[in-house]
Parts: sequence; C-alpha cells; structure tokens
Amino acid sequence: MRPSAFADCMQQMRSQMPAIVVFSVASNLLTLISSIYMMQVFDRILSTGSYDTLFWLTFAALVGLAAFGALEHVRRRMLARAGTWFEARLSTPVIKHCMDAHLAGLRSEASYADISDLKAFISGEAILAFLDAPWMPLFIFLLWFMHPALGILALCGAVLLFGLAVLNEAMTRRKSMSAAGEFRSLQQDAQQLVEQADSVRPLGMVSSMLFRWKERQKYVQENSSGSQAVTELISTTTKTTRMALQILIMGIGAYLVLKSELTSGGMIASSIILGKALSPVERALGAWRGWVSARKARSNLVGLFGALPEEKSRTPLPVPAGRLTIQGLRYGARGVEEPILKRLDLAIEPGTTCGIIGASGSGKSTLCRLIVGAWKPSGGHVRLDGADVSIWDSDELGRHVGYLPQEPKLFPGTIAENIARMGRINAEAVARAARLADVHQMILRLPQGYETDVGAQGHKLSGGQRQRIALARAFYGDPVLLVLDEPNANLDGQGEDALLRALLEQKQRGKTILIVAHQPSALRTADMLVVLGDGIIQSQGPRNEVLRNLTVRPHSSQHGAETQPSARPAAAAELRAD
Repeated sequence: MRPSAFADCMQQMRSQMPAIVVFSVASNLLTLISSIYMMQVFDRILSTGSYDTLFWLTFAALVGLAAFGALEHVRRRMLARAGTWFEARLSTPVIKHCMDAHLAGLRSEASYADISDLKAFISGEAILAFLDAPWMPLFIFLLWFMHPALGILALCGAVLLFGLAVLNEAMTRRKSMSAAGEFRSLQQDAQQLVEQADSVRPLGMVSSMLFRWKERQKYVQENSSGSQAVTELISTTTKTTRMALQILIMGIGAYLVLKSELTSGGMIASSIILGKALSPVERALGAWRGWVSARKARSNLVGLFGALPEEKSRTPLPVPAGRLTIQGLRYGARGVEEPILKRLDLAIEPGTTCGIIGASGSGKSTLCRLIVGAWKPSGGHVRLDGADVSIWDSDELGRHVGYLPQEPKLFPGTIAENIARMGRINAEAVARAARLADVHQMILRLPQGYETDVGAQGHKLSGGQRQRIALARAFYGDPVLLVLDEPNANLDGQGEDALLRALLEQKQRGKTILIVAHQPSALRTADMLVVLGDGIIQSQGPRNEVLRNLTVRPHSSQHGAETQPSARPAAAAELRAD
C-alpha cells in the first residue's frame, strides 16, 4: 500500500536525522572546550607561569570555539531548511485533503496551522533541546570521573529535573492538547466574525456576537490557565533547582579542593559541565508548549491522511460529448438517518436542457454537487459519457464542466483571474465567456476593467455582479456540461434576458444543461423537467407534459411546506406559454 504524503514526508525527514545527529555530537563535544580551558589555566599555567603555553592554549580554545560556532550554525540551518522543506512539501497535500474531508462530510481538526506548528518545532529551540538531552549521561560520567561525589550530585540533580519534566507531562498533557485546539478554533471564530461584518453590523449583532466570543474566550482561558500555571511553576522550580545544584557543586568542589581530592580548575570546570548537563532539561520545559502543539498537529495530520486514501494518478479520458446518466443515486449526510436522496435514475442526452424543480430541501442543490463530483454519493453512480465522475481527475473533469453553485463565491484576485478559474489567463476565452454572460460591458465600466480586484469573496462587487461573473466563470473553457443552481437568483431583468440568450446559444451548440430554478423564467429553454420531492424523482419528462401532469393542489411535506412550489397555476401557465 502506497504511504500517504504525510508518512512519506516524515520518512524523508527521519532520513536527514543521522546527519543532524553527527553535527550534534560534534557540537556537544566542543562545548567542553571552556571546561578544559579552565582546568588547564588553573591547574597548569598559573602554577608554571608559562606564557607560551597560555598563548597556544588560548589560541587552540578560540579555534575550537570557532569550529563550535560553525557547526552549531550549520546544525540550526539544517533544521531551518528542513522545516521550510516540510512546509513546502506538505502544504498542498494538506489543503487538498482538508478540502476532500470537508466535501466528504468528515470532521477533522487538521488545518494548515498544523504545518506551521510542526515547522516551528522542527526549526525552533525545542528540537535542539531534545537532540542535546542524550548527552546528559556523558557529562554526568565526566563529573563522576573527576570525583564520585560530583557525579552523585549531578545524577541526583538530573533525576530530580527529569522527574519534574515527567510530572509536568502527566499533569498538563491532556489539558494542553485540548487548549491548543480550542485556541485555534477561537482564532477561526474571530476571523469568521470579521468576514461576516456586512451581515453582523446591519442586524445590530456586533455587541451580542462579541459578548458570545468573549465568553468563549474566557472559558478557553480558564481551561488553559491551570496547565499553564503548572508548567510555569515547574519551569521556575527547575531553574531554581539547577542554580542551587551549581552552588552545591561549587561548595562540594571547594570542600574537595581543601581536602586535596580535587584541583581548583576541576572545581570551576565541574560547575560548567553540570550546567551543560542540566541545560537540555530546562530548555525542554521552556519549549514545552511548542512540543505539545507539534504533537497535537502531528495527531491531526495522521488522522486526516488516515481517513482519506491517497488519490492515484488517473488515465486521461477523451473529451466527453455530454451524455449524463444517473443510476440508483443515493446520498445521506453523515450522522443523519434520513437520506436526502433515496434513489434517482435519470438520463440526459447531449444538447438537452433539463430543468430541476422542487421544494426547498428536496435535494436539488445536493444533486448538483453530486453531478459535478463535489460530493461522493452514498450509493449509485453519476456517469459522464459512461465514466463515473469519481474516476475522473478533478482538474480534468473541471475542464469539461461549468458549475454555478447556489451561493456563488469569488476568490481574492482580479475579475479576469476569477473568470479564468484562477489558472493561466486566456484573454480571448475570458472575454468570450464574459460576453456570453453579458457582463463584458459592465466589467469595462469598472475603474480597472478586468484587472479589478474583487476582494475577499468578491465583497467589492454587488450580488448581481458576482452572480454574472460566476456565470461567466461557468462558461469559461467551453464546457460540455453546464450545471446552474438558481442562475437568476440575483439578476435583474437585463441580466435574466442575457442569461436566456446565453442558454439558447449553449443549447444550439449541443451542450448539456441542467438548471435548478424556483423562478419559471429560467426554465424557458428547458426541453425536459424533473420534479424532486421526498428524496426521489416524482415526475420527469418533456417540459409541457410534466406541467400538464403537475397537480395544482398543495402537497405538504412533513415540515408543512409545499413540495411542488413550481406547480402553482401562474408559474405553470407562464411556462406553458413559452
């Protein structure tokens, strides 16, 4: 079984560890230079008075420290480059898997922020503390070699600090991981509140929404303050303990010097070596929050990539003619017992315009998403020219499909980039799609024309302008299948006339068109109608025949709404008149 992109990335990261460990070995050995220098100066040079020895010893120590600085810089650069590579290698697969999980209805806490947390851990101070920690036994052994009393003190100190680290882990692990996810969710809520300001402010909801957010922030802070207080207390205790141990080792060293069991240089060196031995534990506690965030991020990404299989490369299929076949199609949302679509069978030939009508909640938009491959069905098939849309490469399928969702959204960029589906801009194709949607002249009247920045989600444009630009985007690339979900929802009379002309032109060119509409004006070009209700096709056939068969009496659903609002006498009469 092919490993996931995340597993492959982690495997390649692990393959770089031997080189980093080698540099860590050299770096930690060179940290002994200052201790050795002190011992030689106090024990040999001061007693002999040799200037030459002092000069060359100092020169050798400075050369060794320069080598230490170079190796430490290389080690840090290797980790920084590894973090950058990790982010670049995994960012696209993570975003794509998050999109797939969202479309599949899977609940996942993973996001791009997880990559940032892992990159910060890989490139930061925390991982260096873990790389240096294995050298603690070597430093303790050196102290033992100098005098067993020094080794015993260092060993007891190391055990005490390690016990404090384990205690911190046991007391804060669950709460810290929970707090990391809650803080991230809190940030997302704040960003969503800002993005929805155009709805929040006019409805007078600013104070109430901020109050709700503030209450949640207070709750999250209260939940995280306990673990943070424990970590801070243990970190302070660790620092105080290390300083006390250094005083103790100096005191014991002085006692041993007085008893002639240790040299004065050894006394100074033992204090320095003890600091090196205990430093990784203290540094690890300082970087504990980064470690917790990285562990949580890794857990999220493992779950994300484990829940969705890796997409295999698809064999390119020929350009379809537009024959759409729906066989036994079923769809139910996760966690909901009643399916939205129970069993649908439908066949639409190329060049046919099919109108889809039904009550709100009857599954019209769901059907559109299943047809264009945005959602995966619970059962059955949607086939384009005989090939299930699920076996198409999504980018390849998108070239043959024009889709206008019920709530069209534009993306940050220019109008031209949005029409061109954020890909390479073909100016001629962009202008042709804009003219087809009758939005070309409107775009030219804007200050920067096609180079106008639409802003986040197109907020710089009106609802009608966004609708027509999204319609042009659906027409872009001359797709063989058009799926339009309420294309006239935000259009004025001129826009509806333009939509009618565009649909007639596409129909004459042999395109397969599906139109979901509540307003009958959008169905004037329809050859056939499909009536959805209660998750099934209640009626289908030629437009006029379906209209004749539609009953005028209201048929209430379990929620008390009409299941056939399009069958009102006025609407049916208008459609038959066309």
